[in-house]
Amino acid sequence: MEPYLDALADLFYPRRCAACDRRSSDVLCRGCFEALPRIEGPICGRCGMPTAFEVYVCDACASVDFGFESARAPLKYEGVGKEVVHALKYRGYRTVVERVMAPLMVGALDRDIRFDAVVPVPLHRSRLRKRGFNQADLMANAVAREINAPASDKMEVVRKTRDQVELTAPQRKANVSGAFRTREPVRGNVLLVDDVFTTGATTSECAKTLARAGASEVYALTLCRTV
Repeated sequence: MEPYLDALADLFYPRRCAACDRRSSDVLCRGCFEALPRIEGPICGRCGMPTAFEVYVCDACASVDFGFESARAPLKYEGVGKEVVHALKYRGYRTVVERVMAPLMVGALDRDIRFDAVVPVPLHRSRLRKRGFNQADLMANAVAREINAPASDKMEVVRKTRDQVELTAPQRKANVSGAFRTREPVRGNVLLVDDVFTTGATTSECAKTLARAGASEVYALTLCRTV
């Protein structure tokens, strides 16, 4: 019965690839799935940047004061990776979270680390009203289910910040400084989830906020990162 219903639904509401928008039998067509810009080793053990050989700290992050222990992302923020993020954020294509994002993100994690909470990077209420959802919250909940850890929304934005897109690295850091707080104490190892890692300013500020609230260690996980 279920295959019949799926076929009937596809007849009247044909599926579209989240990246190229062509008709597809799944969230991503085969071509786009194979074109995912994957980050494969070696990488920097601290920031997750692809490197020529494995290092714990690379030239890109050696002089940066991050608030997290390490950051990981399975994809580069380009091509199909960028299109998948945009499909969720700007077109509301939520199916990509469970079918594409969460499995890829979990695959980038160090499975020897046990996480006591999975926390999304929060959105300011004005942006939340405009978009209707927080993409990081959807991603965090999906990842939490995959690794059998509790999802938590203990963190919130206390002041509106500028859009980070046009800002330099120092401006990004200043823009988000003091912008977050936690609603209650935090304990244990925390996995902090967002969609894209650019300079690490936002994830680092969130990680510092969680550490001040009592987190033992904070690890950052995003779907994509700029390289």
